[in-house]
Amino acid sequence: YNMDNFKKDIVVPVNFSPDTENALEEAVFFSKKLNAKIHLINVIEITDWWNNLFLSKEIKDKLNQLSLDNLKNLTGKYPDIVFETQVLFGRIHEQILKYADDVSAGLIVLCDKHKKDSESKVLGSIVTHIITESKIPVVTIKDKIDTQIQNIVVPIDLSEDTDRQIKAIISFNEFCNARLHFVSILFDSYRNRNRRIRSRAKHLERKLKEYQIPYSINLIRKRKAYAYQDILEFSDNVSSDLIFLMTHKETSFDNYIGAFAHRIINYANVPVMTITSRAASSEVDSFVNKFIDPFGVFKP
Repeated sequence: YNMDNFKKDIVVPVNFSPDTENALEEAVFFSKKLNAKIHLINVIEITDWWNNLFLSKEIKDKLNQLSLDNLKNLTGKYPDIVFETQVLFGRIHEQILKYADDVSAGLIVLCDKHKKDSESKVLGSIVTHIITESKIPVVTIKDKIDTQIQNIVVPIDLSEDTDRQIKAIISFNEFCNARLHFVSILFDSYRNRNRRIRSRAKHLERKLKEYQIPYSINLIRKRKAYAYQDILEFSDNVSSDLIFLMTHKETSFDNYIGAFAHRIINYANVPVMTITSRAASSEVDSFVNKFIDPFGVFKP
């Protein structure tokens, strides 16, 4: 992924709830940063061919017009942004992904809402499908909407593909000029690997100096019950505005968000941008195929 990829259009699915309108506000922020057009879409869910067969054209036309009117009301709040609006019918995640592919979008912005008081909470199924199957970066937000991006946290393992990871985040950061906080966890029971990580950290620092950007490299010891909690605490401590997560394909036959990445997205207090396994293996300038759980210690 390079700077030109990030300049492409932004797709924002909404269902007209206050939560998904937060996604639109976040997309407007990114649109101004990236100078990108926003595709505001509403998917009317039809889950099987039988329902589609018996949904009359008249009803479809009425639903389509009602949704278009609602989309127009939303776009009217942002007269300085270029919008395209579209109403789609079908399975929600399938239609969102297909549309993003059809318009060669560079970013999808989603809002995921769930109860915060449950340790067993999981991402919504639609959000999970999109994150794991998208060919392009996805930004997932909860409550916080960006008004600035001054600090970006980048959890990495420092073991492989470091150079490509650096180029990816630096390409995005050309629009933000933020301070990049690279962070990796050290585990007391993995001393040999810890030494290798420290060595890779020095390599990372040499590469970063070439770009002359503000950064920090942070190797922190695991203190909490789960390593993702250490990452999120670090994110809070540096007043992060965005977490930039990179994942890889867990196996050769499926896309897997990974327990560590899943929990980061679930519990982060800030928006999370993910580059998933599908993006890493796509034909566009993919750049990541390394998951951030090098030791397999983040399994549920």
